[in-house]
Amino acid sequence: MEVKFDLVRIGKIRKNSISETILKQNIDLLRNEIRRFLIDETINNKNNILNLVMIIPGKGHNVKIALHEINDLNIKKQLKNNFPNSIYKGEYSIILNNTENKVFKNY
Repeated sequence: MEVKFDLVRIGKIRKNSISETILKQNIDLLRNEIRRFLIDETINNKNNILNLVMIIPGKGHNVKIALHEINDLNIKKQLKNNFPNSIYKGEYSIILNNTENKVFKNY
């Protein structure tokens, strides 16, 4: 299965460049772990593509994934079981309200 990621930042870009570097590393790490985990899975859509939303937090460095738009219950359950600390538990409206925020400088 192919996994595509959309990034949403809650809040503004931080002034601390070290924090921004840590966030980028955490995004890459979670992205690669999820892709590796789901590489042999299939999803119940014709393209076999899973679109995930990654949430960059306003505070802290723990990047999360939103499961709100995943219709395949098996994939959703597997992600919950294997990445329990990386699941976004906030309101989906917060994600929608922050979709226009810049993710990183010059991005």
